[in-house]
Amino acid sequence: MGMSLARLEGDLLRAKDEIGKARQANVSFEKVLQEMSILKSRSIANPNTKEQILSEMRNKEIIDLFSSIENDFEDLRQKMARQSIEKEKIVDFFESIRTKKGFNFSDTENTINFLEKSVELLDASHIAVRPEFIGMVDLGPLAIEMGLMKNNSGVIVERERFSEFIVALISKKSFHDLIFETDKAKMNLRGSKEIVVESENSNIRTLARITKPELD
Repeated sequence: MGMSLARLEGDLLRAKDEIGKARQANVSFEKVLQEMSILKSRSIANPNTKEQILSEMRNKEIIDLFSSIENDFEDLRQKMARQSIEKEKIVDFFESIRTKKGFNFSDTENTINFLEKSVELLDASHIAVRPEFIGMVDLGPLAIEMGLMKNNSGVIVERERFSEFIVALISKKSFHDLIFETDKAKMNLRGSKEIVVESENSNIRTLARITKPELD
């Protein structure tokens, strides 16, 4: 099983790399389509231009190359359509076992909303907050100002004061690159609009429902 999972991980890394190349191919083909669209427009607008284009194309492989690429893209489209069906089945399986999930938000307000609702749904009485990396965010002054209990390089925040704490973070321009930890989950705030949650799968699925309205 270990060897099988290692091979799967390797195949996924290779697939990710190939998808990056496919994106670049898509950008290149988009440029081709734009250029050919211009040729088409010029041909329609001026018969003489059309004759000139046709004359120059006789010594080039443009039409054959385009037809070949068109066939490749259609074959790829059909394969991806089939794979998409299988992918949905696999996604359901992985969502049922994952214990780590990333959430991206369109703005800071949605990030804050997610954090506050997560603390509520997880029924956390206290939240330990610390910088992702020591020295990145100094919570010391805020701890003194709000009378919070210090915990190594971070602070302990009572649930009832969590919203107040978030507001204070924003006012200090410190709402970024922090780790929020309860007895049930660890939430890593990366930047100000991405959160990576580590917890039991049941908690991950519960928190994922918070983002559904935004995703829809």
